[in-house]
Amino acid sequence: MENTLKITKVESYIISLMDKLPILSYYAKSRGWSFLITWGHRLAGLTLAGYIFAHIYTLSLLFSPAGFDADMRFLHNFVFTFLEWCVAIPLIFHSLNGGRLILYELFHVRAEEIVIRFMIVLGFIYIFIVGFFFIREAQQISATLFWSITVATSLITFFIVLFKVWLTGNSILWKLQRITGSFMFPMLIGHMLFMHMTYLTGHESKTILMRLQSPFIKGMDLVFIVFLLFHAGYGIFSIFADYLKPGPLLKSFAFLIIIVMAISAFFGIRIVVAL
Repeated sequence: MENTLKITKVESYIISLMDKLPILSYYAKSRGWSFLITWGHRLAGLTLAGYIFAHIYTLSLLFSPAGFDADMRFLHNFVFTFLEWCVAIPLIFHSLNGGRLILYELFHVRAEEIVIRFMIVLGFIYIFIVGFFFIREAQQISATLFWSITVATSLITFFIVLFKVWLTGNSILWKLQRITGSFMFPMLIGHMLFMHMTYLTGHESKTILMRLQSPFIKGMDLVFIVFLLFHAGYGIFSIFADYLKPGPLLKSFAFLIIIVMAISAFFGIRIVVAL
């Protein structure tokens, strides 16, 4: 018989706080915590999809460096800085929970309580680290070294999942969703961290444009855009597919998602190539 993990005092306190929120409390009791985690994963993914679109728009402002710098100075205040830091919350939750799902689906790791506990602890650590670098702002780190390590880690997870997922009998789109997710797992976490370890890298036009002159960085960004938008598009489609019967309506949503993601990919690739 498996031993049930004891709930710590900290976890009991967090659960008691969540019980005070009517919606969370209702669904936790009626549908279970798995339902809440599933929808948390979806809502975090939708939030990140919105952030991707906003990110592509802000990068398009780099065609006018002076205007970009003016906008960044306007946004450099406590409110927008706090909101930008808040993006780390859905990012790390979606990333770690996606990793948990891959462990469950492909590697048959069934110790759900232990994995979720580690997911929460690592998530809090990551959010704290990002917040720390937000406050410090002026850190110095080699972009080449940082991204070489991050890309190498992404390729390792990419090929491990690729070889594992290709043996399954699932659809090609399902497989690509897991493969792109495994590649972006270290990349997304690294991107958020790097952008705030070196503040100017994400907020000063001169630094960003200089960074994009590197063929390695440019190529990495192009792969990043394609993988991100495919992953987001299929994720959004899967939400509709869970609640709509196969038919004209679902096909219409699928077509709309393809159009939106294709247009976003076009502008994203154009920005990276042209700058």
